[in-house]
Amino acid sequence: MFTKRKTCLTSGIVVASIPKSSILSVRTCALAEHISFVPHGHGATLSLALALYSEILRGPESAWHLYLQSLPPATVPIARLWGDPHAFPDDTDAREAARWIHGTEIQRELQDEDGCPLVDEIRAFYKSDVQPLLDSAGLSASLQGFLRAYSLVCSRAFLVDAYHGLSMVPVADAFNHTHENHVQMASDFHVCPICGSLHECPHDRDDNLPPPSLDTPPARTQNSTDSDTVDMVTVRPIPPHSEVFNTYGADLGNASLLARYGFALDAASDTDIVTFGWSGSGILVDSDEDMVAFRVVHREALRATRDIIRGSTLLFAPHEDERETRWLMINSDGQVSLGLFIWAVWSALMEGPQTGMEGLPDPDLSVALLQLLPRAAKALRQIEAAREEEGDVHELEIADDLVRTAWTLTRACQLLEGAAEALASLCRTRASGMGKKGYRGASAAILTKLLDNLPAVQSKTKLALEYLLAERALLEACAVGWEDIRDQLSGESIGGDESDMEL
Repeated sequence: MFTKRKTCLTSGIVVASIPKSSILSVRTCALAEHISFVPHGHGATLSLALALYSEILRGPESAWHLYLQSLPPATVPIARLWGDPHAFPDDTDAREAARWIHGTEIQRELQDEDGCPLVDEIRAFYKSDVQPLLDSAGLSASLQGFLRAYSLVCSRAFLVDAYHGLSMVPVADAFNHTHENHVQMASDFHVCPICGSLHECPHDRDDNLPPPSLDTPPARTQNSTDSDTVDMVTVRPIPPHSEVFNTYGADLGNASLLARYGFALDAASDTDIVTFGWSGSGILVDSDEDMVAFRVVHREALRATRDIIRGSTLLFAPHEDERETRWLMINSDGQVSLGLFIWAVWSALMEGPQTGMEGLPDPDLSVALLQLLPRAAKALRQIEAAREEEGDVHELEIADDLVRTAWTLTRACQLLEGAAEALASLCRTRASGMGKKGYRGASAAILTKLLDNLPAVQSKTKLALEYLLAERALLEACAVGWEDIRDQLSGESIGGDESDMEL
């Protein structure tokens, strides 16, 4: 979307206003009474894909026919579908690209919380819901056609309000993405979830009204949606004759962009991270009891160590409202989150790398961990300070109430050494398992040569390899930093030729 204005647009201006009556959603499609409304998650994507596909198949009879004709005619090349031959028939590039993203953050985007591939859920939904419904409606469906609709929903849909949920919004979906966006979508989310009214409606006056049946159209008040719109509003000045950008999500890194939208930003940003805690990542907290204990330890550790680790080049404390999915992560600067440091110290305390937090619910062990975490963090900061001043890390003095004896100082350093080894090993093990089979653990030089020699037609493989190299570089930087700490504590010398990951 471009502006042809000769003058600058200032912030706070509505550049597009789309009536909600023009939105295509599960609530508004012709088969609305037969499609289950799902408020969020992958189920919402599947339901909207069915609604969209049904309207595509209706052709000129669809109320959105002109809008649907403006959509890309082919399946959007989202990484979620690269490995599916029905989405990209005879596309060897897509299948090759799928092999290269194995073990990366993109893999996390391709599976559910249990580690099951999303494509399996898509196919099951097609067989159980899509094909039977569309056949009964006299519409000729195909899995390939549904996957195209699914890719359009992934790459273009917006969460509009409590009534429409995930929706296709004409005009709003024409803006490209950047983190330095000019506009953002504004919509009154808190509407009646039963009828969509922005104003007072019968459902506000009687909490005991039964939910509407699928055979009964939702009730509407006279002024329910006439003035209700989705607006694209400027959030920063827009220069004359320039492209106007939206943002699809302030925290979306290239893994999410490739998986859901089919593209990546050229420049790395602070949204490109490496996470753990999911199936295939190297760490998995799969017990509810372990997760509850981890939450408690994380909360208390954050209070005890936030001030200590401030300024660390290797460790960072998350915001208190940070999502749990980001507690175990390495940020774009190669710093380890407090949650990942907790796991590492826990591994050292248990005398070996742990695949999760088994045993943490034991009160004695969790108390011991909470006592030792601030001491290990303090030792780390002293080492970093000594290194910056070119001091001797073996002359550490943690002279405050955290550490009072030589034994506790020695124990803190031992735990930190073990934690550093656990973190370095975690990074290198993760990196060695990423990519195409036969090239996992290959040097960056080999992968870069493969990338440079790719023909132009292999655009998806190029994106996959570029992402793989970037994520490996982040893991390498993190591993080197913690190996440095480990070696200084153990008195080992640091090799000078370890800049590339030879695994």
